[in-house]
Amino acid sequence: MNSSDASRFRLVIFVCLFFSGLTSLVYELVWIRQLTLVIGGTLYAVSAALCAFMGGLGAGAWGVSRFLAERGSWFNRMGPVKSYGILEGLIGLYALAFPYVLDGLSGLYPWFLEISQGSEKALRLCEFGMSVVLLAPATCLMGASLPLIGSWMVEDRADSMLPDVSLLYGLNTFGAVVGCLFVQFVGIKYFGVQGATWLAVALNVLIFATCFFLPATQREDGVSLPGYSRSLDDLPSDGQVDGRLQILLLGLFAFSGFVALASEILWTRVLVFPLGSAIYSFALILATFLLGIALGSLTANKIFGSSNLVVKFLALELAVGLYGLGILPAFDSLHDWIRQADLLFYDLENTAAQTLTVRSLFAFGLMFVPTFGFGLLFPLANRIHLPLFKTVGQTLGKSYAANTLGSVLGSLVAPFFLIPVFGIRGGLFAINSILVVLSVLGLALYIKGKPARRAIGFAFCIFALVGVWLGSPLNISTKEFGRGNFSRTDLNLKPDQIRLLDYKEGDFATLSVVEDKATQARTLYVDGFSTATVSDSIGGSAYMQAMGFLPMALHPDPKRALTICFGTGSTLGAVAEFPGVQADGVEIDGNVLSMAHWFEGWNREVLSRPNARMFVEDGRRFIRWSEDTYDVITLEPMSPVQAGVNNLYSKEFYELAERRLAEDGIMMQWLPLHLVGPEDARMIIKTFQSVFPHTTVWNSFLTRIVLLVGSRQPTPIDKNRFDQLMKNPGVRSMAQEIGLYSFLDFMDFYIADGAALTGALAPTKIITDDRPFLEYSSTALVPPYKWQTDASFLDLLRHRVGRFPPLLNVSAQEKESLENAYQLRTAQRFAVFSQRYDGPGREFFEAKNYRAGMEALGKSLERAKDGWIQIQDGRWTP
Repeated sequence: MNSSDASRFRLVIFVCLFFSGLTSLVYELVWIRQLTLVIGGTLYAVSAALCAFMGGLGAGAWGVSRFLAERGSWFNRMGPVKSYGILEGLIGLYALAFPYVLDGLSGLYPWFLEISQGSEKALRLCEFGMSVVLLAPATCLMGASLPLIGSWMVEDRADSMLPDVSLLYGLNTFGAVVGCLFVQFVGIKYFGVQGATWLAVALNVLIFATCFFLPATQREDGVSLPGYSRSLDDLPSDGQVDGRLQILLLGLFAFSGFVALASEILWTRVLVFPLGSAIYSFALILATFLLGIALGSLTANKIFGSSNLVVKFLALELAVGLYGLGILPAFDSLHDWIRQADLLFYDLENTAAQTLTVRSLFAFGLMFVPTFGFGLLFPLANRIHLPLFKTVGQTLGKSYAANTLGSVLGSLVAPFFLIPVFGIRGGLFAINSILVVLSVLGLALYIKGKPARRAIGFAFCIFALVGVWLGSPLNISTKEFGRGNFSRTDLNLKPDQIRLLDYKEGDFATLSVVEDKATQARTLYVDGFSTATVSDSIGGSAYMQAMGFLPMALHPDPKRALTICFGTGSTLGAVAEFPGVQADGVEIDGNVLSMAHWFEGWNREVLSRPNARMFVEDGRRFIRWSEDTYDVITLEPMSPVQAGVNNLYSKEFYELAERRLAEDGIMMQWLPLHLVGPEDARMIIKTFQSVFPHTTVWNSFLTRIVLLVGSRQPTPIDKNRFDQLMKNPGVRSMAQEIGLYSFLDFMDFYIADGAALTGALAPTKIITDDRPFLEYSSTALVPPYKWQTDASFLDLLRHRVGRFPPLLNVSAQEKESLENAYQLRTAQRFAVFSQRYDGPGREFFEAKNYRAGMEALGKSLERAKDGWIQIQDGRWTP
């Protein structure tokens, strides 16, 4: 084989390695997504899945290094390239089988619940074991890929270790960058979870065919390719490295893996404030992290050369640690930068491209420099570990395994220890401080000289740590926004108008409670997102109480009720107020419950009520595996367009919830029109309606939030039931707080029957676990405008014209009177929007001639039939 043929052959393998990285990231993101549907999306569940995945990579790298050391092993008989192709083919086959293996293992979960006997630790251990069994077959094969190709590329030519591993690892990681962006921006959005998997499988098959059926090369027959002539024995000396230092260098490389993954977790907890929690944001964070590593690896050989590699390795570790410390004081300015980013995000001229650009700059600015350093470390570390492991295969496999082991530990220690004990900023300080100390220690051991030089090194280390500590105090403070905390406020409120009542950096999320000094309104923020606001003003917390009152009042005699997502506790408090009911609540983050005392005036001190019971658990997992049945299920998740929340809006979730309902049970889902686009709202309604044959749409006092009520049978409004409830002082007081003083007020909450929406919803898609359309909503990048929210509400309100809610225990005379009053209120609702947007009948509504206004409106709506209402340039047209 001539030099030109050899170059082309290598190019083919490089392309294959790039696509290996791409498919690996696709599988990682897809499989963890699918696994959490079974074991939940709690911190413990996600950590178990991530550790199992990364542990498999490390085990595979370590295992293949052992086989490569044996001349008669299968890998050596087949040749590294063909072996690599076979492994890629097996990964593709397993990916096809993965859904079936997952279904099979899911059948064991009830047994896990039984044998754990209520012990959370035992159940988490079972979940981790399940994750290992599910992911290890493929991840071990993935981990073996790089050592195999590396051993083929480098053979026993140690001087090629740095340039070759630099190229191979960089290409593989760059493929991972593309895989991350593909699956999160394109693959799942357009092809679904299963479709994205099939595309990755096709690439695995292509890699297999390419590597297995390529003609045998001189390299595979044991003859070296041109340009690789120097053996390990010919390697120029890089200085004397004793046994202690060799072990320290390996430990330092493992610890850098720890620092990398721990930092990624801690950085992500910071970046969710400017970036938000949409799927695009997490994709940008992961892609930026991987991009820095890829570019660092690709340029390592050009930067380092071939001399003084140990010193350069230690100096680089030191530089990474110092940068991690040096950036901490900049966090004090984060609040101001976030405010500027929010101004751009909510600007009327904003575009999706602008949002992505701004968010990318945040991620790039924080992470690129240290991740570039981590990328430089990998090929350099493999080169300096050659004297320890003796062979290329052993070095590649065991160095990779050591670094991955550190990464696994970092992914565990960061959320479960560093954040709860030290906080986010303190955690970053701790791990980077240790990295600096270990690096200085390594330099002291390596550089032979007088003790005074070592003393100077350690003095510098102490000076740097103290300087960072003084420049950016690490203790959490609530005295000032953005100083000693990562609190976020709404744009319409200035820092001097509000006070920070509470702040907690928990293992799952960062929580804060903010109070408006003027109105005393209080808001709970989760990772910078305003989840709920309560106040004593009219409508201050009405929609949350309505989510509890409405289904409980519609059900004839509810005895057991479930509220998913606690928030401020107002909804669960409303449910628990009803006599004779056992009110269960589910909240994924236990720290949210610690904030409940700030909202006791609105949640009725629900956590201390004897008929209320809380479960700290993922709502989807609870619904799936609980054996209890409920008369009422109500839920208020986070924004539907946030990453992972689609799991509580999919058809599969509603089917699980329907199984937990009693025969006459009622399901209630909130629909925040101000957080989703018009098409998103239609998809949510159609998906809900596809499971619950009797669906109705209700108002919640606020027009921007509507409530979906679903059941197996019709749910009329029972006047006797309402009148009886109003005799209960607690229920009556709550009803009045949400504007219900009469039976007519209750009727007025009714907007439309789902059957009336069927024609208009016909072309709308259904949200599923495989097609999580909500995660890819345009509102994740450009927030919906007020006119869009109003248009979504009008699309529902139009179906109220000429229709009335079904009533029970109402005389004919009462019914006629109620319906007349109901028609008037319908007209009054339309009058607001007609005047706001110059809509049909505006002149009549302005004169309070509601009959004429509704006649003009009715004619306009009749012409539109099932068309959607459009508001353009401030004008409403059907």
